[in-house]
Amino acid sequence: MSGIRFEFDPRCVPEVMQSQKVRSALRTEANRIAPVARSIGRDEIGEEFAASIKVVEEIRPRGRPTAAVVADRADAADHEHGTSNTPRRRVLGRAAHTRIEVT
Repeated sequence: MSGIRFEFDPRCVPEVMQSQKVRSALRTEANRIAPVARSIGRDEIGEEFAASIKVVEEIRPRGRPTAAVVADRADAADHEHGTSNTPRRRVLGRAAHTRIEVT
């Protein structure tokens, strides 16, 4: 062993989480997911649903930054989770779990 010892200081977490690099990484991931969600939404629901999908960034109350892909239509939750009248499509959930490798 090299004899180097690292002690984590939890007081630095807010500063790290709010850093530009972390926020940029969150934004990049959300921007990767959004076009996939739009494509799925366009194919399965329609153009209007796809147009309602966007990336929203915010700072949570305890200081944690987020970047989320959301559909801001009134029936978006119905399409995502399903109801007795609307089939469950999981457009956003499926898009978040889709990996497209570019070579």
